[in-house]
Amino acid sequence: MKLETRLSLFFCFMLALTISGALLSVWSSRQAAFYLKRLDLATQVYSANLKLSSHTYQLFKQFGDVLIVGRRDNGARKEELISLIRADIAVVRDLIGQEIDLVGENEIEELAALSALELQIETIFTELLSITRGDFSGDDASNWEKLSTILESEIDLDFQERIEAALAEEAEEVAETRASADRMLSLMRNLSALFGGLAFLGSVGSFLALRRFLEKRMTALSGGAMRMSNGDLAHRIKTDGDDELTALARTLNELAEKVGQREATLRSVNEDLEQTVRDRTIQLEKLLEDVRYAEANRKRLMADVSHELRTPLTVIRGEADIALRGEKEPEAYRDALNVVRDAAAHTSRLVDDLLFVARHEAGETRLRINKRDIVPMIEALAGASSRNAQVVTDLNSASLQCDEGRIRQALLILLENARQYGGSDIVIRLDPAPDGYRIAVEDNGPGMTDADKQNAFQRFFRGSNAAERYGDGAGLGLPVAKSIIEAHGGKIDLVDRDGGGLSAVIMLPTRASLRAVS
Repeated sequence: MKLETRLSLFFCFMLALTISGALLSVWSSRQAAFYLKRLDLATQVYSANLKLSSHTYQLFKQFGDVLIVGRRDNGARKEELISLIRADIAVVRDLIGQEIDLVGENEIEELAALSALELQIETIFTELLSITRGDFSGDDASNWEKLSTILESEIDLDFQERIEAALAEEAEEVAETRASADRMLSLMRNLSALFGGLAFLGSVGSFLALRRFLEKRMTALSGGAMRMSNGDLAHRIKTDGDDELTALARTLNELAEKVGQREATLRSVNEDLEQTVRDRTIQLEKLLEDVRYAEANRKRLMADVSHELRTPLTVIRGEADIALRGEKEPEAYRDALNVVRDAAAHTSRLVDDLLFVARHEAGETRLRINKRDIVPMIEALAGASSRNAQVVTDLNSASLQCDEGRIRQALLILLENARQYGGSDIVIRLDPAPDGYRIAVEDNGPGMTDADKQNAFQRFFRGSNAAERYGDGAGLGLPVAKSIIEAHGGKIDLVDRDGGGLSAVIMLPTRASLRAVS
């Protein structure tokens, strides 16, 4: 039930109590006025009957005095009493008429009794006037006999009885009216007490019920709002009605849910932002590390290049100095030029390898791509030295979009490393792979440590095995091979061979994915 409905019902209940109290008061006042007026009319009728009785007996005494002592006032007093008696009868009749108007036709009998009494009084008046008409003395036996008869039969019996009956009836009516008034007063007191009690209990009960309802709703609202304001957005205010406060609670719940969703969204965005910042920080740190590494590589490259070029340039300069020192045989000049040529060729290969690696790292690799079958090339490379390599494959042909010269160079580097640093058993395996081919150059040599395998593709790095056992080599073979394979969209890796040794594995796609091709 809505709060507006509850307040309206409470207002209507209090209004009904007020109207009922007012109606009860009006009814009580009307009843009191009715009984007061009825009691007043009954009292007035009783008094009027008393006056009528008094005036009538005074008149009868006047007639007696006339018969006894004669006329003294020429009948003036009798006329006055007769007028008073008739006025008393008129007053009684008027009062009885008011009683009939007040209580209904129950008082008509009194009016009939009054008419009979009036008729009797008029009859007595006539008889008494007939006796006293004329001049007579009190010794007239006939007049006394008539007067005695009137007094005994008309006045003492009938009139007295009627007067007493009228007075008794009015006295009884006064008593009944007073008793009815007392009963009505008691009833009104009881009704007033009952109504007051019911009104008190009803108003207090309604007020307490309304207060309890409002207190319960407001407590739930204030407590829920306090918890929500303290950050407990998962709290929900209990909603079990259809009043305005319940609607407000639902609104607060919806608001808390929306705020919670927005906070969750903001928290998620914040976490994503923090993660992005962390990722960017890691990237920046990695970039910084790469920059540092690149700078270190640059410095090492400059140092290594300087070191690697110093030897052939020293040889060239030394041979030139020897050739220019004094007169020599043509054969000596020829030997010096051969040494200079070999040193220049070595220097040219070194510079070419460095340039290819640098271009690959810069994304500017230049390759000559054609469709080639690599099976004959692998077989030719396997038998190109005194230590032949065994070719293991189930394929008769393996076509690739590649730069044949660079692929040959990469395979030759792997074969030369296997022949120089591996064992006596060298195997070249060619197998199909998803979207391409897998080429593995395996040897049964001492292999490489994990640290050496991680650094093997860095420029001028030479593993511990190579550095200890062999003095030749610049450490550019594997970096060049890696640059060639990656330029074709492939991958190269060094893994341990089953049973000992090392395996250099190349994964080449059928169609090269190039960054720069010329």
